[in-house]
Amino acid sequence: MASASKEGVIGKLNVRVVRGNNLAICDPLTHTSDPYVVLQYGAQGLMDPRFQSLMPKLKTSVQKKNANPVWNEVLQLSVTNPTKSVHLEVFDEDKFTADDSMGVAYINLTDIYDAAKLDLKHVSNETRIKTIYPVGVNYLGDESHVTWNDSKVVQDLTLKLTNVESGRIVLQLEWVYVPGVKL
Repeated sequence: MASASKEGVIGKLNVRVVRGNNLAICDPLTHTSDPYVVLQYGAQGLMDPRFQSLMPKLKTSVQKKNANPVWNEVLQLSVTNPTKSVHLEVFDEDKFTADDSMGVAYINLTDIYDAAKLDLKHVSNETRIKTIYPVGVNYLGDESHVTWNDSKVVQDLTLKLTNVESGRIVLQLEWVYVPGVKL
């Protein structure tokens, strides 16, 4: 069984990167940006950048000249430990210099994992399992809901980007069960 570390994979996470809203303007000549999103599972706890570079990274396409891009792309991560978060960073693609960071956020996996452990076979479609509020140290820009939808555990998120003057990323997470793994 392949995994991102020595730990076994307990599930997969489909991360639908839906869109960005009011992203930072990084190209002063065109008054826009060329954004893309990078996801990295489990990188938050690794303070040494040498080790962060060893973690697999997934990337969306680049949306040219767009501060409100629509990606609607699904990136799949292997989850080995639900207490590890997903590092999300938005970049502005540059041709002749290093790409500029347009903000950072972290995705907490414990809420969707806790819901995935429940026996939901007899639950009605579109049942809200949990609501998470944008308080404390989370990166939520709005309420987030974990729901049972079409026999899947999903979570809709709007994340506020940090280390930048503006920007939000809209995502939908979907837990994918791994055959033979009991949560």
